[in-house]
Amino acid sequence: MRTAVQLRNDQQFFSYTMHGHSEKTTKGMKGDIVLYEDGEIVAYIIGKAYNKRAFIFETDSTQGTHKIPGVFPAVRLLVETRSRGKTQRLQKYLRYALHQKISLDKLPDAFYCRLNALLEERSSHTSDFYHLLRRWAK
Repeated sequence: MRTAVQLRNDQQFFSYTMHGHSEKTTKGMKGDIVLYEDGEIVAYIIGKAYNKRAFIFETDSTQGTHKIPGVFPAVRLLVETRSRGKTQRLQKYLRYALHQKISLDKLPDAFYCRLNALLEERSSHTSDFYHLLRRWAK
């Protein structure tokens, strides 16, 4: 079984992926639908006019525990942001990791747990993320 992720790009609502190796893309009524095999790490951004949310999850069609808007079936959630500022920080971190050619698929769950905690801190700096990524990307 595959995991379906809805992509949208209209004035009221948008959603897109920043990371994930899709197997197939099909046309849907509200936009493209991207299909992923089990075990893929996906970075998914959704938003409206003034709010953005981000999710990093692992596709797992048999034992998924978290329901995410625009994603079916349930997945294994690794990171979630609920505000525009935290989502923008996460996007910046993901762009850096991808620019450094660090595969998010090879990072352990402990990295994502620490990344989630780092995003929740008010006084964290970008350098904190760089140190975290270098430590776990070896």
